[in-house]
Amino acid sequence: MFKFSNISTKIVAGLFVFLLLVAAVTSFIVKRGFDQAEQSAVQLSADSLQSQSQLTLMQLAQQQAQLYDHELQRAARMTVIAADFMEKIHATGKNIDWSNTKDVVYESSQLTLSPDGLLYYDANPNRATEILHIGSITPDATTDQSLHDSAILEELFPSLLSQAETGVGIYFQGPQLTFRYYPVRNLPELEIENGAAQAAQSIRIEDLPVAPNNNPERKTVWMPPYIDDAGQGLLVSADTPIYYGDAFQGFIGIDISLSRLVERLNTVKPTDGSFVFLMDTQGRLIAISQEDAKRLASRDLTPQETSPNGLLTLNLKDINPELAKAMTPDILSQSGTLNTVLNGQPAFIIYAPLPNLNWSLSIIVPLNDVTAKSQEVSNAIQQNGSATVRDTLLVMSIFLLTAGFFSILLSLRFITRPIMQMLRGVRSITAGNLDVSVPVLANDELGELAESFNQMTNELKHRTHELTQTSAELQFKEAQLKVAALEERQRLARELHDSVSQALYGIALGARTAQAQLERDPAKLSEPLDYILSLAEAGLSEMRALIFELRPESLQNEGLVAALTKQSNAVRARHKITVTTDFGKEPNIPLDAKEALYRIAQEAMQNTIKHAHATKIDLTLKEQNDHLVLEIRDNGKGFDIMHKYPGHLGLKSMPERAAQIGGEFHIQSQPGEGTTITVTIPK
Repeated sequence: MFKFSNISTKIVAGLFVFLLLVAAVTSFIVKRGFDQAEQSAVQLSADSLQSQSQLTLMQLAQQQAQLYDHELQRAARMTVIAADFMEKIHATGKNIDWSNTKDVVYESSQLTLSPDGLLYYDANPNRATEILHIGSITPDATTDQSLHDSAILEELFPSLLSQAETGVGIYFQGPQLTFRYYPVRNLPELEIENGAAQAAQSIRIEDLPVAPNNNPERKTVWMPPYIDDAGQGLLVSADTPIYYGDAFQGFIGIDISLSRLVERLNTVKPTDGSFVFLMDTQGRLIAISQEDAKRLASRDLTPQETSPNGLLTLNLKDINPELAKAMTPDILSQSGTLNTVLNGQPAFIIYAPLPNLNWSLSIIVPLNDVTAKSQEVSNAIQQNGSATVRDTLLVMSIFLLTAGFFSILLSLRFITRPIMQMLRGVRSITAGNLDVSVPVLANDELGELAESFNQMTNELKHRTHELTQTSAELQFKEAQLKVAALEERQRLARELHDSVSQALYGIALGARTAQAQLERDPAKLSEPLDYILSLAEAGLSEMRALIFELRPESLQNEGLVAALTKQSNAVRARHKITVTTDFGKEPNIPLDAKEALYRIAQEAMQNTIKHAHATKIDLTLKEQNDHLVLEIRDNGKGFDIMHKYPGHLGLKSMPERAAQIGGEFHIQSQPGEGTTITVTIPK
């Protein structure tokens, strides 16, 4: 009943021979090579785990260093914002009247002298900030100016301090060390009780690192860590100078809690025995817990050295000279790893710099924490090795029996099956299914036929797909063109209705009035004619602006100055607003930058017209150094720039346009003071 073709016989014989050879070779390899595999696996796992752990820990150290550096720089940025704010307020030349503002100290006559004569201070129980002034310096006009100018910080300080996660205080200090501090902590009593007020009598602002003689670059200065005399623990401060032109007016500072940093460092434990610390490039410890300092030292530390004040004076070379020799300033200025011995136990150190502070973050990990995992791998390999060999041989035996049985069945259908598959494929194509594929099971005539059939179906499917895709693309492009044309017609209709149509309607009314006036009193004919002329000029300006918007390529032909001039003329004619312009020569910048500046100016003037109730707009375009500056200023009602205005897309689109061309966008406004928008781009 069973008939074997020549091909089937060859397949059955070859399959049995192949399976027998595979079984024999595999059994020999598995049995002989298992011991070698076990030994190499243990060694490779140990090396791989250590290498992978170092790489992972390096990434962790760099990530943590960047996190702390960013967080501290963000806190320092708050001082820059406050200093810039005071400088810009002063640059406006406006004198703010604080006399009607409740609970704000703006002159020295509001201060109280302490009984011991050490401090002038604000005794108002409802004060929002602390005011301190050294008793040995009699308040004068300089003191009054510091108090008056810094009063603007009363509302700014709480917002800035809330954005510094580790910040505990923010302050202003004037040329006479006049001190305005937020939040209120009863500083007058604390400073007098702890002796800080007495010590401050001999302090001169010229001796501070932020003073002009010590900081000619006018940059933000980081102070060394210190214990706060007001009871806030371990602190580090960042100070930013304030200048009115070239006149030094004091500085803005922020206090940052290193105690909070130490608490966060203690949570960074990649392994059970690891610990993290911060130090500067000179080896001075900045942030480390008492217990970790003991582990880092190669000798026993004294109780004084483990106290908060003692930790501040610790240097790595004093507590672990050998480790200090390896961790030099050049080493700590970059990321890397070091192998060391800590308290008799091998360990490695992963370090990464905080470049803006000249600090370094280091993670110390005992080597045993890493190699313990490789021992677990070794034990697992030994326990499962015998079971693996046994299971392998058993599976192969079952496989041989199963393969022998199925080889007979396959040989019976070796010829029939390809023919039936070919027939099913033809029927599928006839029914419209082009995804059909016939497997090639042999390298004979049937196999060649199957390959040809598959090539034919693939080519047919490819051609059909190309036709379908081309048709879909054409339909999509046609729909896009229709939508774009409709939108452009609608926009043009709105613009014509809101501008030119209104102007033409006004001209018609003016003409009728002139006609009636001609009959009644010809001597008064000039008034309606002037009205008609003004509307015609406004309509002409609107049409020119509209044509410019329809043909943005004219920016390239006519230039940015011409475009801004047309826009100014249209606003002036249509809205009866005084528009003054100062453009200078045509800037040599790319076309996309010109279009972005034009759109920003257009949006800014539209916002002024819609919201500011202004009577005057000043539009300037000037070159300053290597930059091009566009400024739009109005005398409108202004607004609070810190407030959110949902739905006002212009406030969002203007900064985005400036950023797209590599520019900087600044807006300055407050209620009742008008608005100034400045865009600065590199030439």
